[in-house]
Amino acid sequence: MGNQLFLQSLVACLAVLATILYGAPMLDNVPEAALAGVLFFVAGRIFRLREMREIAASTRAEFLLVVATALLVTILPVQNGVALAILLSLAHGVFTTTRTRLIEFARRPGGSVWWPQDWSTTGEQLEGVVVVAFQAPLSFLNAYGFRKDLEEAIERVQGPTRLLILEASSIVEIDYTAAQILGEAIRDCRKHGVDFAIARLESVRAQAALERFGVLATLGQGRLFHSVDEATRTLAPDAAVRQA
Repeated sequence: MGNQLFLQSLVACLAVLATILYGAPMLDNVPEAALAGVLFFVAGRIFRLREMREIAASTRAEFLLVVATALLVTILPVQNGVALAILLSLAHGVFTTTRTRLIEFARRPGGSVWWPQDWSTTGEQLEGVVVVAFQAPLSFLNAYGFRKDLEEAIERVQGPTRLLILEASSIVEIDYTAAQILGEAIRDCRKHGVDFAIARLESVRAQAALERFGVLATLGQGRLFHSVDEATRTLAPDAAVRQA
C-alpha cells in the first residue's frame, strides 16, 4: 500500500513537471471557457462551506486566515495569491508559536500524576519544588519568553526553591538559540542553589539537540527522568505537601 501511494505521488509529480515544462504551448490553444471550467471545478472541490462554518464558530483567527487566503487567490493573479497565502499561513504559525507561555503543573491529590494547574481542578504542590511545562517547540522565537516565565515561576514560590522540574513532553524540537538559553537557565538556577531536572523528554530530535548543543552535559548525570513523579521522588523525597 505504501509503495503504491509513493508510485502514485511520483507519477503525479512527473505529470505536473511535464505540464510546466512542455504544456504551455498546448494550453495556449485551449479555449478560455474550458480553462475557466477547470478552475471552477477545482474551486468547487476546495470550497467547503461546512468546514468554513465550523472554523468560524471555533476560532476567529483561523477563519480570518481562510477568508484572507480566498480573497488573495481570487483578486490577485493565481501565482501571486498562492504565494502570499502561503506566507500568511507561515506568519500565523510563527505568531502561534511565539504566544506559547510556560505553565505550572500540580500533582493530582493522592496520586502520582502531574497535570496543568487551573481553576477547575485542585492539586498538590511540594514545598520548594516548581514543576513547569512548555507546550511548543523551543526556538529563538519563544526562548526569551521561556526564560522570563521561568524566573517568574521561581519568584512565585512561597519560601526557598530547592528544585525546578521542566516537564518536556511537548517540546519536540530545540534550536541552537533555545539550547543556549536553556543551558544558561540551568546554570543560573544552580548558582542560586536551585537544582534543575528535566522530565518526559520524549522527542528523539529534542534529545539529540540537547546532547549536540551541550545542554545534557550542563544538566549533569541523574537529572533526566521518565516522569515528574520519578524526579520528585529521587530529588525531593522529603518535601512536604501543600494544596495548590
